[in-house]
Amino acid sequence: MKEEITPVKSLERIALLDILRGLAIFGILMVNMQMFYQPATSVIAGYAGSETIADKISTVLIKFLFEGKFYILFSLLFGYGFWMFINKKTDDGSSILPVFRRRVAILLMFGILHVVFLWAGDILVWYAVFGFVLILFRKKSDRSLIKWAFWLAIVPVVMTALSVLMVRLGMSDPQAAAGIEASMQEREAWMAEFLARASAVYSEGTFGEIIRIRLQEYMNLLPGVLFFYPVVLGVFLVGVWAARSGIIRDPAGHVQLFRRILWWGLITGVVFSALYTWSFFNTGAMTVPDIWMLVLTTSHIIAGFSLSVAYVSGIVLLYINGRFGLPARLLAPVGRMALTNYLLQSIICTTLFFSYGFGLFGKISVFQGVLLTLVIFGLQIPFSLLWLKHFYFGPFEWLWRSLTYMKLQPFIRK
Repeated sequence: MKEEITPVKSLERIALLDILRGLAIFGILMVNMQMFYQPATSVIAGYAGSETIADKISTVLIKFLFEGKFYILFSLLFGYGFWMFINKKTDDGSSILPVFRRRVAILLMFGILHVVFLWAGDILVWYAVFGFVLILFRKKSDRSLIKWAFWLAIVPVVMTALSVLMVRLGMSDPQAAAGIEASMQEREAWMAEFLARASAVYSEGTFGEIIRIRLQEYMNLLPGVLFFYPVVLGVFLVGVWAARSGIIRDPAGHVQLFRRILWWGLITGVVFSALYTWSFFNTGAMTVPDIWMLVLTTSHIIAGFSLSVAYVSGIVLLYINGRFGLPARLLAPVGRMALTNYLLQSIICTTLFFSYGFGLFGKISVFQGVLLTLVIFGLQIPFSLLWLKHFYFGPFEWLWRSLTYMKLQPFIRK
């Protein structure tokens, strides 16, 4: 049976979603930049120290305002988009799910190619995997969605607490304590050796050597991803709830709700972001379960969700009052090309840092990384504006849509 389904047309788009996607793309680059100019595995190696005041201030600002907040925002928007897509109507009344599965499978393909040829910190693979899982929740009640979101969000906290408890119990036995300490020291030594080797390959290696070390990094990160990404699935479910409730489609009708979310999110987010930032400077490698690791994990989740929804609420209220005009006009085109801009960031940064490009790997400080983020995103804004004047979609969005609907989509504006 032929599937007569078409993409969302420009006039049917919700402008706020594009604005929020554009903001998410900026925040994601600010966090990811640290994993472009040094090995991605360094995120689990703990705080390495910094020599300059500018670098320390930059690290604090990234931890406090950005880290853990914008992947939450992007995940909320993914869940929202999922609900919008599966509620499309087909002309012949057939199920939309086969088309959705194909759409997610193509996203998975993009993610795999991204990992292999560009960067180990990819999120597309897991967004695609959880996209398939979301199908199982499409008929759940709103109450059930929120319950599932809560239980999924606390999985990393429970697992971290159990790890810390097991280590504490093991350390109470002198014989076991010696083995645990030796294992931790061995793990830290291996991590230091791997980071040194990865840095050398990214700085001086061939393209083939870089692919091999990148895949090793991806496997190194995989246990942490599997450990932490239930939070992402939980946030997807909150995004589904938001789409069902209509709060973004009709923001003016939910002003009081957004005001409550804004103040709740700010108060909770500031407190736990401060705790998260403080614990980051006190914890060691993420391979060593201790009380600071538990504090770091817990505060990361609470602060990330709280500040993320506060950011959303603040932008929505400004948008409703007409006080977000210029930022909205700058962010919306970037958000309309979110996939292209996300992949373009990887293309630009790997070209700048890796040996087959300009070879700046390991030569950039945290502060310089912040400045570079502002420059790259600043260039993505006019690029997106100019591109969408001549084309209907970003190049990767066009390819994704064409493969999803198995039909070439309009591309060049006449």
